Amino acid sequence: MTNLTSAAWWRAAALRALYTAIAVALPYMGATVVADVPWTAMGLAAALAAVLSLATSLADLPEVAGVDLAWWLAAVERVVKTFAQSLAAGLAGPILITDVAWPTVLQAAALSSLLSFLRLILATLPNDPTAPLAVVSTDHAGDA
Repeated sequence: MTNLTSAAWWRAAALRALYTAIAVALPYMGATVVADVPWTAMGLAAALAAVLSLATSLADLPEVAGVDLAWWLAAVERVVKTFAQSLAAGLAGPILITDVAWPTVLQAAALSSLLSFLRLILATLPNDPTAPLAVVSTDHAGDA
């Protein structure tokens, strides 16, 4: 329960939910134009994905707990969670499982995962790629 009273947790969880909602909304936005998916489906999927992201954040947020995961492990965890959240959000609209537009839902889940992975890559890039590297002198002439 300490997560719910922590401002740092709410900030991190809200950011993750926002990023997840955007990652889910973008593929559906393309589907609304190409595959005649209603705009409400995009909004519903993004909102549900944000709620699911908040729910999964209740279990653990490594950045708040101070856990330093390996980059590849953090990437796999984030991509799998985004895929599952997007897939679940895409299944929310239809009444029966036979009513699900599987190609659209699976494509949206895959694209959402890809967007989440790309955002993770961008987040870990150096802030200033033009900064000079520290030069280490190998001149030991004055040591003798």
